[in-house]
Amino acid sequence: MFDLPVIISVFILIAYLALIVAFVRGWAKTPFFDAEFTSIQHQSEREKPSVVVCCRNEAHHLPALIEALRSQHCQSFELIWVNDHSTDQTQQVLEDSLIYFTDAQIIQSPLPGKKHAQRAGILAAKGEFIITTDADCVPSSTWIETMVNFQSQQQADLIIAPVKFYRGKSLFTQIQQLEFATLVGSGMGAAGSGMSIFCNAANMGFTKQAWIDSADDLHEEEISGDDVFLLHSIKQRKGKVAVLKSMQAMVITGYQKTLKSFFRQRVRWTSKSPKYKDVDTIVIGLIVAAINLLMPVLAVSAVFYLQLWLLLGVVFLLKLLIDVLFLMIIRPFFQLRIRALHVLLLSLFYPVYVVGVGVFSIFQNRRKW
Repeated sequence: MFDLPVIISVFILIAYLALIVAFVRGWAKTPFFDAEFTSIQHQSEREKPSVVVCCRNEAHHLPALIEALRSQHCQSFELIWVNDHSTDQTQQVLEDSLIYFTDAQIIQSPLPGKKHAQRAGILAAKGEFIITTDADCVPSSTWIETMVNFQSQQQADLIIAPVKFYRGKSLFTQIQQLEFATLVGSGMGAAGSGMSIFCNAANMGFTKQAWIDSADDLHEEEISGDDVFLLHSIKQRKGKVAVLKSMQAMVITGYQKTLKSFFRQRVRWTSKSPKYKDVDTIVIGLIVAAINLLMPVLAVSAVFYLQLWLLLGVVFLLKLLIDVLFLMIIRPFFQLRIRALHVLLLSLFYPVYVVGVGVFSIFQNRRKW
């Protein structure tokens, strides 16, 4: 009677293990990039990188980003601020910042929404190589220089670059840091294995021509998600996707302050998944969904069939072991503090979180940032 649950569990565990092994191999295959920094002088506006930042009510976050951009080793870049119908002091903060940069402008997004704002910024960019980040981010002082040097070597259509959270003090923020590092590390490892599935506009570079060629694949009906849709389009057209594994290109972003805002953010991200057509993304998504759905199903079933408690325990422990091994591999790069309690809590609540996000994403109002 219980042969079927065991067979299904073993099959899902093997698939999940194979997936993580692929991520680890991709991570290991991707070399660390340690650029030898030199003075970068661009002969024309087209050769300058264009940094595009979209802002919506970010007056309280912008000063940190402005200071980080002022502190860049490479000052030969075009800066484009895109104000997306802000109702706070964002416009004033942006105007005050213009004195610090030799080539900067502010444009107003013609329509509300991050996608329209980003589109306006990219079209206004004079450079062929475009770098994006978010208004609540703080890049390292060598960020632009590292991106430019890496691109000069790779000549990629799109660069996947690292992002991590600020190190928080509360239990909630530290668990978020682990979860987000796992997500980013998995995306970088997958790309290193030739299965590019995920990137983040908080730290990404691409050529303007690649974006133009992909413009019809970016799903205008979605208010956001240009980053992953762009990645999938470039991948489908056999363009070159490169992974920049360098702490010199790291961008730090803010964690969600409440459980509600965290959940809403993840629902917003997941709500775009029905539009994904990339086979790797779909297969990997199904494996991750299956392993996380398996445990709640076993837990509920074990209430009626006590023999399933043993199977549930074995599945949980094996998945926990696999996840811990992956975290230990990416820990030095993301400078993670891994504590047993945090990993255990994340492992206990993650399956419920994945299922909940999946269900709520079906009903997500996509017309919000």
